[in-house]
Amino acid sequence: MHALRAPREQLRRLAWFTATGLLGGGCDLHTKAWAEHTLAGRPGMSMAVIDPWLELSLSYNRGTAFSVIRDLGAGRWVLGVVALAVVVALVVILVRTRADRVDALALGAIAGGALGNGIDRVFRLAPGGGTGVVDFVKLNYPWGGSWPVFNVADVLVACGVIVLLLRRALDRSTHPPATAPSSG
Repeated sequence: MHALRAPREQLRRLAWFTATGLLGGGCDLHTKAWAEHTLAGRPGMSMAVIDPWLELSLSYNRGTAFSVIRDLGAGRWVLGVVALAVVVALVVILVRTRADRVDALALGAIAGGALGNGIDRVFRLAPGGGTGVVDFVKLNYPWGGSWPVFNVADVLVACGVIVLLLRRALDRSTHPPATAPSSG
């Protein structure tokens, strides 16, 4: 009975991971399509949600995160493959570690974000040619300026990473590593 329990638990974790990844990636792609459809016809391609702090503002990121590298061209295929490699690596981590359900959900969120932005980066046609990731959530600072425009995939990745880091930090604080006895 114990021999069957481990594979069954692993399947459950994999199911949570897969459901979270697919749901998250699907929500990301759906909200991007909604943003394109809704915001493209508005003046300035934006809409105030909580004026002046939060607005929806359509933009196309043709580069990497925070537009560090712009106009990737054929490099978008490389980043698309990297996104798939990230998902495979997350599955391996899930299967080979003692990940629990919360870890599976966090890893699934990261996978969903990687898939959403990876698919967008490779296939979404941007105005003026080329492809680009749709970003549309804009947080404005009270003192002026704003955080870089982002999307649901970015939130999924950030939340997944934060959950994993917090769990590891809390785990270390409640279960400090054992120290070797001193000889003397």
